[in-house]
Amino acid sequence: MQVVDHGRYISGRLAITALVMLFVLSCAKISAPTGGPKDNDPPVIIKSIPENSTVMFTGKTFAVTFDEYVVLDRIAEKFMVSPPLATKPEIKLKGKGFTVIWEDDLADSTTYTFYFQDAIRDNNENNPIPNYQYVFSTGPFLDSLSLTGNVFNASDLEIVEDVTVLMYSNLSDTAPRTILPAYISRPDPSGGFMISNIRPGSYRIFALKDLNGNTRFDLDDEIFAFGDSVITITPDEYYGLIPDTVSFKPAGATETTKPDEFVYGLHRLYAFQQPPKKQYLKFTERKSSSSIGFGLALPSDSGQVSVRLAGADSSSWFMEHNIARDTFMIWITDSKVYELDLIEAMLTYPFTDSTETIIARTDTVSFRYLKPATPRGGTGRAQGLSVITNVNGRIKPGTVPFFRSATPLADPDTSRITFTRTVDSLQVDVPYVLVRDTASSHRFTMKVQLEPGGTYSLLCNKGTFSDIFGLASDSVMYRFSVATDEDYGSLKVALTGYEGDVIIQLTADKDRVIRETFIRSPGVVSFPLLDKGKYRLKAIYDLDSNRVWTTGNYNLARQPEPVTYYPTELEVKINWALEQDWDLGKMYFKDVSVRNKPVTKR
Repeated sequence: MQVVDHGRYISGRLAITALVMLFVLSCAKISAPTGGPKDNDPPVIIKSIPENSTVMFTGKTFAVTFDEYVVLDRIAEKFMVSPPLATKPEIKLKGKGFTVIWEDDLADSTTYTFYFQDAIRDNNENNPIPNYQYVFSTGPFLDSLSLTGNVFNASDLEIVEDVTVLMYSNLSDTAPRTILPAYISRPDPSGGFMISNIRPGSYRIFALKDLNGNTRFDLDDEIFAFGDSVITITPDEYYGLIPDTVSFKPAGATETTKPDEFVYGLHRLYAFQQPPKKQYLKFTERKSSSSIGFGLALPSDSGQVSVRLAGADSSSWFMEHNIARDTFMIWITDSKVYELDLIEAMLTYPFTDSTETIIARTDTVSFRYLKPATPRGGTGRAQGLSVITNVNGRIKPGTVPFFRSATPLADPDTSRITFTRTVDSLQVDVPYVLVRDTASSHRFTMKVQLEPGGTYSLLCNKGTFSDIFGLASDSVMYRFSVATDEDYGSLKVALTGYEGDVIIQLTADKDRVIRETFIRSPGVVSFPLLDKGKYRLKAIYDLDSNRVWTTGNYNLARQPEPVTYYPTELEVKINWALEQDWDLGKMYFKDVSVRNKPVTKR
C-alpha cells in the first residue's frame, strides 16, 4: 500500500496555486486604457426646431441640438444675422444644444441667415462646425442667390482683420452712414467672403471695420471700402451656394500656389482709412525742463502757428518744426525760464470749427515738468553729451557722415578733431567741412570725399560737440572703412505694360521699405549697392503724380491708388548684377508667397 504524506501534498498544492495566481494577476494588471484615435469630427446636428430652411417662419426663436455637448467660441464677435436685426439676438446653451431668441419683428417675405462661422465646437476636442448657418424665410420661399468676394488692405494687399461686409439695396451715397444694410457677412481669415440667400435686385457693397459697433460708417477713422459700381444680382450670374468643400485660389495666386480653402471671389474690396479732415491741437508735452512740444492733427502753412511764453522774452527761446509743419518743438535757452516747474504758453494754431471752417484759435496751455529726485548717494560721474553718428565699422560708398544729438547743438570745435586716412601704413589728414542741417538744430553733416576701399580714423576729443545748454561730448574715436561696389549686389528692373507715373519700392520682410524711386513707366529703375539677401518689389500707381501713395475718400468717390507686387522674392548676391523684367499691366496683385501674414485655411 502506497502511503501519502498529506501535509507535504497539501503544501505543494498551495505553492503551485500561489504561483498560478501570481501569473494570472500579472497578466491582469490594471492600467489606463490606451484609447482610440483622436476625435477630429465636429458635432453632428441631431435636430433643429423649426427645421433649417423653414419657410413661412413666424416665431422669434429657434433651437439646435447636437450629438454631444458643445461650446460657443468667441460667439460675440463671430455671430451675426443677415439682414441685421436692430437688437442682437441672445444665445443660450442648454444641454447638448442652444437656443437663439430675439425681440425684433421680422420683415415680410424676407430670407434671414444666422451666421455662426466656426464658433460651434465640441466640448472635448474643440472641433468646429465650419461656416454653420441657420436659414429661414418669412415668405413662401428661400432666396438662394449668393455673392463672393475678397477684402484686402488697399496699401499692401494684406488681409484686413475684424472687418464686416455690408450689402445695401438702398443705393444712395448716404446709406452706409445712416441705415442698416440689407445683407451682412464677415470674411474668413483668408479675406474671402460669401453673402448667401440674396434676392434678385440691385445692390451696392461695402466693407467696414466697425469701431463703435453700430454697423454704420459714421467715424472718420474707421477702415472702409466701397465698390465702384452697382451690382445687379440675377439668377443667371449669381446662382446658388458654393459648396464649402470646393478649394478656391486666393487673389494673386499663381499656378504654383498651394490651394487654400477660401473664396476667390468675384468682387474685390480694397479697404483704407480716409485722410483726417479736421484740424486741432493733437498733443502737448514737456519731456524735459528745457523743451516744450506740441502737435497738430494736420500739416499747417507758414505763419499759421505762433507761440508766446508767459513772462519770457522772445529771445529766451526758439521754435523749430518738422517738414510737414504738424509737429513743433520749443527750446528754452534761458535758465530762469526752463528751471520753472510750470510754464504757461499761449498757442495760436489753425482749428476746424463747428462749421468746418479753419479759424485761428488761441489756447493757454500749462506745461509742467518735475525734476526727478536725486538718487541716494548722489548722481555719480556727470555724463557727457551723447552724439550718434553713422560712420562706424564698414560703411557703403557714398555715405554722407552725420552727427546728431537729442538737444540742439552749438557750433562744433573743429580744432579738437583729428581725421586721417591710412595710406601705406601712414596717417594722412583728410580735409572736411562740418555743415549745420538747415532742417534740424540737432544735426551736422560732413562734406568729405571718402574713397571706396579706404580706412579712416576720426578722433573727436572731449568738447568737440556741445549743446546750447553747455553740455559737452566726451572723447571718442571712430574707426571705419569704406566698402567697394564689389562688396554689394545690384538690381535693375525694366518696367513694361503700363504708361504713367509709378513709385517703385524695394522692400524687405513685412514690406519694410529699403529704397524708393519715382519713374514714369515704361522705363528702367536701378538699385545699386544692395546687401545680399531676399527682396520684394512693390509698385504704386501714382495717379495724382504727388509721389506718395494716396488713400481713398468716400465723400469724393475716390478709390485709393492701386498697388501691385512682383510675383516672387528676388535674391541679390554679392558682386552680382541682377536684371529683371516686370509687367505692370496687372494691378492689385500680390502672390500668397510674398504675403506678410500667411493665409489661413477656414
